[in-house]
Amino acid sequence: MNPYARGVMYKTKFQTLIDYYLGDMARRGCTDDSILTNRRTIEKFARFVSPGNGGVDEDPIMGDITDDHVEGYVHQLYNRRVRWRNHPHRDPRPGKLSPFTIRKEIRILRGFGTWLDKEGFENPFSDLVVPKEPKRLVKILSDEDIAKILGSINPGTPTGSRLYAIVLFLLDSGPRIGEVAAARLPDLDLEARRIRVIGKGNKERIVPFGSRTGKAFLQYIHLHRPAPMLPEYDQFFLSMDGMPMTRGSLSSVLYRLKKSSGVDRLHAHLFRHSFAVRYLMNGGDVMTLQRILGHESLEVTRRYLSLTSAQIQMKYDSHSPVDRLAVSGLRRFGNMRSSVTP
Repeated sequence: MNPYARGVMYKTKFQTLIDYYLGDMARRGCTDDSILTNRRTIEKFARFVSPGNGGVDEDPIMGDITDDHVEGYVHQLYNRRVRWRNHPHRDPRPGKLSPFTIRKEIRILRGFGTWLDKEGFENPFSDLVVPKEPKRLVKILSDEDIAKILGSINPGTPTGSRLYAIVLFLLDSGPRIGEVAAARLPDLDLEARRIRVIGKGNKERIVPFGSRTGKAFLQYIHLHRPAPMLPEYDQFFLSMDGMPMTRGSLSSVLYRLKKSSGVDRLHAHLFRHSFAVRYLMNGGDVMTLQRILGHESLEVTRRYLSLTSAQIQMKYDSHSPVDRLAVSGLRRFGNMRSSVTP
């Protein structure tokens, strides 16, 4: 352990270490979205362990944080009864946190603890065990869902044209919402139907899109994209006053779309899941999908293969040729006892 760190640990405010950690993330090229998510999660823990449980001037001291604090925080994650409390784009509702949310928060705290170790500070998160990622069938957007979403948009207006282009981009290429916000007009190639985006770890990649999405882009650019407020604002999607759209403003737009379309489970990442599964169901290969989505590991992309198989089974169950036959002579096997002698 760094002797200096050991000497000052008991006088160092927890928030100071958070700020240093987030600054280090920025220097390592982490995206703004990743930094913001880490800040929110770690500061939630800081509020939990503060003497008055969240007072403005009650920033905890590093040396005061114990294993009991960490265990208590994890316990309340598993036992919380309200989802999306204080969420900027979702209404709070009764219910437990999803296993994915719990896993994400524990991973973030564990990562912060690893950094504390590296910097010579005592790590109160060293005993945290990150739960295994749960396996769950993601119900992608159906054709009916997509029809409702697109039917609630008027592409003939400035805001509608922008939203129409965003939705088709999300459905057609599966970018992350932060990548949509950061997409730049100079990086768009309408002729080749592709755009360069900056993903996680500040890594760039080329994302293709189809002709319908290209036409929506063309309409937005030539008919409805406002003039940038400043010459250096070259982001593709701009607010009506010419300011670059942010991840937060895009989330707000999609939240309003959820309300207007009536597709209550709509969120940005559901578009990404829907794109990946539909791409594979339409004959796309997993290696190409990995490059389009920007996954570092092929194993992450392979998860969509199981989702695809499940979606095919669900689709088949409602279209079984024999089950849908309306002919006489088909035996009914409901509660019949087998006549086969063992």
